[in-house]
Amino acid sequence: MALKQSFRPFTLAFIQLGQVGANKPDNLKHAREMVLKAASGQGHSKKPDLVVLPECFNSPYGHVHFPVYAESIGFTSGKPYDVSGSASESVRMLSSAAKETKTWLIGGSIPERDEQDGNIYNTCTVYNPEGELVATHRKVHLFDIDIPGKIKFKAKSPSTSQKSC
Repeated sequence: MALKQSFRPFTLAFIQLGQVGANKPDNLKHAREMVLKAASGQGHSKKPDLVVLPECFNSPYGHVHFPVYAESIGFTSGKPYDVSGSASESVRMLSSAAKETKTWLIGGSIPERDEQDGNIYNTCTVYNPEGELVATHRKVHLFDIDIPGKIKFKAKSPSTSQKSC
């Protein structure tokens, strides 16, 4: 007997923030404002079910910046996680925005410093409409970028302890 699959269409809102600056509180404030705006469905026929932020939305992009902007998340799948007591200001902001808008939120990614090994990871966080952190994902496919005159980024640079930014 074949299983009947049931799919429900859903609406996505992808956020493009533009230039992310060196001021982390300003970056978080701007990201929050954009999540609230996108989640409202303002200017669109339907409120989105899922809002998605870009990679490294809380910091400038580059291996020299990640250690400065890295936050400890400490999430373990399957275990209760107290968002309000989180050391991560980005996690607290994203949780609050998801709860306020009653929308699923994919928090792009932030530089995460692992409490156990001290390494820095490029970590994506996912929140349900109640604001609970329900999943995290660390980038695992590393690659180098070298655009002459623009950006040069070595993911496996020996001068950093990054495992995946």
